[in-house]
Amino acid sequence: MADDPANEDAAPPSCDDAALLSRDGAAPLSRDGAAPLSRDGATQHDARGLLPDPWPSARRALLLGVAFVAPCAVIALSVFFIVKGGSPHATLAPSASGASSAEPPSDAEPADPAATAMASNTPALEKGQTAELAFEDEGSDEAPSSSGSPAKPGPPRHFASVQDAAAGSCSTESVEGLSRQIIEQARCIKPNDFVALPKRTNLVLTAHAFPYLEVAARDHLLKALDPHANAKMTVNSCLRTVAQQYLVSHWSASKSCGVQLATPPGESNHEIGTALDIAEASKWRPALEAEDFKWLGTSDRVHFDYKGANTSSPHTATDVLAFQKLWNRNHHEDPVNEDGHYTPATEQRLKKAPPSGFPIGASCAKASSQKH
Repeated sequence: MADDPANEDAAPPSCDDAALLSRDGAAPLSRDGAAPLSRDGATQHDARGLLPDPWPSARRALLLGVAFVAPCAVIALSVFFIVKGGSPHATLAPSASGASSAEPPSDAEPADPAATAMASNTPALEKGQTAELAFEDEGSDEAPSSSGSPAKPGPPRHFASVQDAAAGSCSTESVEGLSRQIIEQARCIKPNDFVALPKRTNLVLTAHAFPYLEVAARDHLLKALDPHANAKMTVNSCLRTVAQQYLVSHWSASKSCGVQLATPPGESNHEIGTALDIAEASKWRPALEAEDFKWLGTSDRVHFDYKGANTSSPHTATDVLAFQKLWNRNHHEDPVNEDGHYTPATEQRLKKAPPSGFPIGASCAKASSQKH
């Protein structure tokens, strides 16, 4: 049989080329048999499988972002809750302080029982009245300051001497212990000079106001009170001792504690139990004047003096005599004349006296019987 010329030109495939053909006639395989070849000679695996995948980089960036943001968020939340949690305490602190300040101090003496009993049956003062008349209890012969300057800050409650109390306090309460001894001793000397005020439902005494008057002043005050049982009278101050008057006079001289005017110690009608400071002065003025009380006027708008015939001379005060006796009883080495006159020698001893009271207190015993 003659040879076919067409077949002569086509060279038969070699064994190697035949091996590169897939059995089903698909694309030829690469020589290593790993992947089919593309038309340009590159493997299809190189064209598709070895291209860089963008997702691992994105995930890595996302994880890094979360790792950075999460701690910042935790810190921010912690700071927020710390600040937020602290604000309620700051708000509650004044309330806690206010609650504790409403309680009376442990070392303060309680108000007079008679005054407490009367106060329970009588409505309290309005807040405006209390603020306006708060200092009137510290003085009656003095006028409150119009400068509006604040009083000295609250001092320690105990002082070594009356002079220290005058310099470091703005309250006659700082000499209350000594004042109680003076009153007790004065009642031993002249019982009718300091007579206790009886209970009345319309009579209210403020804290630390000593409820004593001279007997005639007491009787006429009750005559003014009793016909007006439905009207309240608030007494800010009545009896005041020489120790208290020394403080008020000192504050007036130094223009401190809001006191501009004060009577010197030994000369105030408060010391002999014939003066009153009343909150509702304008309301009670007609009734009091009808009972021989005189309104002092605009210079001291709350002050009334009893002008009856049986009052003692303000220059020979029983409270001064009581202090002189107390001093001599406790200081035999440094006696002072017991004459009831407020002299420089008496003032010198008063300034050195203990505000809380002498170790040896009042005594109604006569000097002769004290020796036994």
